[in-house]
Amino acid sequence: MFKKIEGLPDDVVGIEVSGKLTHDDYAGTLIPLVEKTLAEHKSIKILCVMAEGFDGMELAAMWDDTAFGLKHWHDISHIALVAEQNWVRAMTAMFAPFYPGIVRMFGYSDLEDAREWIAKAHHEEAA
Repeated sequence: MFKKIEGLPDDVVGIEVSGKLTHDDYAGTLIPLVEKTLAEHKSIKILCVMAEGFDGMELAAMWDDTAFGLKHWHDISHIALVAEQNWVRAMTAMFAPFYPGIVRMFGYSDLEDAREWIAKAHHEEAA
């Protein structure tokens, strides 16, 4: 499930991810949240916190994630990923070099650093 993280600048979508993600999680939470933010900003930033209880994704959610990512490939300038799961960190490290934006990983103990970095990151840096 996705839970919105409050207290971030208007151009930052903050989400905490837990449990096993489903199609309904994307359709009901993440996609509307990002689309609303993109309607107000040309480019956005994302803070994503992968909770300890994150248990992967259903197949439909994987498709939603892929389709969503391709649709918004150039709309997200920065991603701050907070995670301790080795497999999440490995997958991110493998794909981050191909992403046109800036991706930075943080551990749980660095959550406040992640919040500060994503809030201060400038869209021009990723261009």
